[in-house]
Amino acid sequence: MPRTGPPDLAAQASLGVDQEIATLLSAIEQEKVPDRLTQLAIELQNALIQKRRHETTN
Repeated sequence: MPRTGPPDLAAQASLGVDQEIATLLSAIEQEKVPDRLTQLAIELQNALIQKRRHETTN
């Protein structure tokens, strides 16, 4: 019987950030209003910064 350990919280956090990035990219591709596109780009940039910081601390 395989041993199961505690969930890998770092992997779960990374997966959540990846899903957020995918969602933002999808929204950007569908967006037609420049102001909204700018806001989505800022959110994407922040998500990427957060992911990079998370990767460098682990």
